[in-house]
Amino acid sequence: MPKIRILVVDDAVVVRSRISKILSIDPELEVVGVAANGRIALAKIPQVNPDIVILDIEMPEMDGLQTLSAIRQIYPHLPVIMFSTSTRAGAIATLEALSLGASDYATKPSNLGNVEAINQHIQADLIPKIKVFGAKKTALTTPSTVAHPVVFPLYTNPKRVEVVAIGVSTGGPNALTVLLRELPADLSVPILIVQHMPHMFTKLLAERLSSKCQIPVN
Repeated sequence: MPKIRILVVDDAVVVRSRISKILSIDPELEVVGVAANGRIALAKIPQVNPDIVILDIEMPEMDGLQTLSAIRQIYPHLPVIMFSTSTRAGAIATLEALSLGASDYATKPSNLGNVEAINQHIQADLIPKIKVFGAKKTALTTPSTVAHPVVFPLYTNPKRVEVVAIGVSTGGPNALTVLLRELPADLSVPILIVQHMPHMFTKLLAERLSSKCQIPVN
């Protein structure tokens, strides 16, 4: 099976170097290029043909959000994982990136001086996501069987709905915005949402959803 080809985009030399070294240790991954900002990244994508892009948010000349918007226009199916800090500003920017079409995000280690801690963090948080989305990109070029849709029978005597539960995974913030925006303000049943995110992110997500929907989100 071919290795997952990765383009690392970050303005910090130490981050690009260390992340590239850690990722290259994994036999399933290959860092095929690095870039210090979005403009360089956009120029390198057709040159190195990555399966996935690891993208910082705060960069000079062309930041991560601008770069992501450009990538989505030119390469709509290229997986992009945002790699940002877990500060409030970073969380807000990350949510914006997810709404612009980022595949997922990973938090950047706060202590870049501790090589072992960085290694463990990248292996636990970033590499599994790279393998999920990078494998999907690679699979697009290989033959596969067509899955048949599953049709569930309708209930002939449905009971009254007392609560709605929504479980959300990748692409959750954008999907939730689209879904909840369509619900009326006088909805009579509570909605429980499960979204796997750090505490700060879920709080900001609730605030963002509440500002865009007719129903309050807490």
